[in-house]
Amino acid sequence: MPSSNILLATGLVFTLGLLILAVVDPLFGQCKSIKARVINSNNQTSTIALPNGSVARVPVGNLEEESHVQVGVKQRLFSGTSEYKLTSTPPLLLNEHASNKKKSL
Repeated sequence: MPSSNILLATGLVFTLGLLILAVVDPLFGQCKSIKARVINSNNQTSTIALPNGSVARVPVGNLEEESHVQVGVKQRLFSGTSEYKLTSTPPLLLNEHASNKKKSL
């Protein structure tokens, strides 16, 4: 096998390994649930303060500021990055509550 083919085969194997890692990494990891405090919230996203002092953004909006929410944390197996998702029903802002919408109509 010429050296150019060996280099090509090595590159393909390396690329395939990275592709498999990119697919498998989000599937496995450690999951836990923590309580976080809502710092800021708009219509689409909310910023939460975590117990370890870090701040994260979740794709759920209209949360009441300074309220506490349950957040599911999944730490990826290889990369070590964390994903945050709300696990409990979040409290809505007063102006977004369904009963207040009926009163305003």
